[in-house]
Amino acid sequence: MTDLFLGVIAVSVLVMAVIQVAAIVMAARVARRIDRVANRVEEGIDKVFASVHGVTQDAARAASAFSGLFGIFRRPRPADGKNPSAESGPDGPMFVG
Repeated sequence: MTDLFLGVIAVSVLVMAVIQVAAIVMAARVARRIDRVANRVEEGIDKVFASVHGVTQDAARAASAFSGLFGIFRRPRPADGKNPSAESGPDGPMFVG
């Protein structure tokens, strides 16, 4: 009778070992897939950021060109270097009263 119990225990241990090895193999496969997906996502994000960087550079160039173009419409500053729009009080442009 004890030989039967030892046989059942041996088979149970063998089944548990097989299940554990299978679980480790499956976990390794899942880890490789996750790594591949992460690499694809990273490459995609890099492409998006490169595109956004190019768009922002174009916008900065356009803003610079427009500011140069419309700079001729600005009021010249006085010779003393003061900015007349920065004045405060009743003589300043922000005075309401």
